[in-house]
Amino acid sequence: MNIILLGPQGSGKGTQAALLNARVGVVQVASGDVLRAAIQSASPLGLKAKSYYDVGELVPDELVIGLLIEAIDQVPAGTDVLLDGFPRTVAQARALDAALAERGSTIDKVVELRLPLDVAKERLSGRLVCRTCGAVYNERTRPPRVPRVCDIDGGPLYQRADDYPEAIEKRLKIWERENDALVGYYESRGILERVDAQGSPEDVSRDLLAIFAPSDASA
Repeated sequence: MNIILLGPQGSGKGTQAALLNARVGVVQVASGDVLRAAIQSASPLGLKAKSYYDVGELVPDELVIGLLIEAIDQVPAGTDVLLDGFPRTVAQARALDAALAERGSTIDKVVELRLPLDVAKERLSGRLVCRTCGAVYNERTRPPRVPRVCDIDGGPLYQRADDYPEAIEKRLKIWERENDALVGYYESRGILERVDAQGSPEDVSRDLLAIFAPSDASA
């Protein structure tokens, strides 16, 4: 089953993907991770993506989709795939549908993590990232055991430039404009589910499991 996870920055998509993987084996395919891995591996598509990165241009949708399809193909048969970070627009969604259809596949389910934007702003403003391993923390909701030090490898934690208040405001406005149309697209196909993302990670995970694996959620 191919699943798309939607939600604003700060809604916990990465956290929930990790929890779903641990509970029911869902494999996350995140567009940003896929792009970075392809560039580092110097694969044919990765080299094409790098040519855009090197001059500061956006990687074309068709190239991103090609990389995502490659990543999906590497997931063992019968394993649920969770797409995170793509699509972001209706045009991208239609292009992804066409690419999957060529392989006899489709998007089976779309889940929107619902979070008020004022809550998203608060969460993002407290986000910290480890410089060495990339682990993500939050000063209010998931603080490290030692301030500004990663629990995993002891690396220093920092706040990304795009988590400053002005950048957060801009990102969320763009997300809101694009998301309304995207949600409408999937809702019209009857494959959209909604989950309240304001609760604790464990509460949100339980609600997601009720959608993906009802027997596991009730266990």
